[in-house]
Amino acid sequence: MGRLAALVLFFLAIAIVVVALQAPASWLAHRLSLAIGESVRVIDTHGTVWDGRGVLASPDGRWKIPVAWHLKAAPLLRGEVEVELAPQEGLDTPRGTLRLARTGFAAQGLVLDLPATVLDSAFAGRAPATFGGEIRVEARELAVEGPQGRGSMKLTWERARLAATDGTSVALGTVSATVVPRDGAFVGRITNVGGEVSVDGTTTLSRGGVALDATLAPRAGASEATARVLGQLSPPDANGAVRLQWVSERR
Repeated sequence: MGRLAALVLFFLAIAIVVVALQAPASWLAHRLSLAIGESVRVIDTHGTVWDGRGVLASPDGRWKIPVAWHLKAAPLLRGEVEVELAPQEGLDTPRGTLRLARTGFAAQGLVLDLPATVLDSAFAGRAPATFGGEIRVEARELAVEGPQGRGSMKLTWERARLAATDGTSVALGTVSATVVPRDGAFVGRITNVGGEVSVDGTTTLSRGGVALDATLAPRAGASEATARVLGQLSPPDANGAVRLQWVSERR
């Protein structure tokens, strides 16, 4: 919680000085980038700390997400940071409210659309495949206090594809997971509908990174190309199914 505590104290200071100074949004973006870590940057900022807009981006530029925000003043007096997200013109997401406190965080009405390439960043480029499609993150009512929490977060990966190192790819259809807070992490089961293979497994999202343990099995009538792609991801069993066990530590 060290970074979070520092972030809260920073915003408390802002509550005093920004009213007079109208600090630019780029100042907030710099502080947020420090708090989030090396995996996400906030760039191309405009406006002020209170009402601004910018772009969330990976350091390598593989993905970018425009976002606008409104920082609420009253929660700062309680030692909390509450930010209302809004989509930029022409976009549907992100939207919803995020609240950060010293002991945890909460999300209400949060909807965020992401390119599947964010998974490349999540696995620090060490996954034996690249990812195609779009991912929607939804957290209608979610609250985490220390190691405990309530609510859930739904992840829906539309037009999901995995591409092997030689450029061939396999369609996964729609992959979905509903993760719940448990012992300081988010855990859930992964399944899919449609596609050339079936997906069944579990995932764990934590401060330490992302872990995936899933079995991919060719569906009836799958092409030889599907078998070749799966074989590049992991050694297949007698039925052509492969087990993916990927772990990525957060940098």
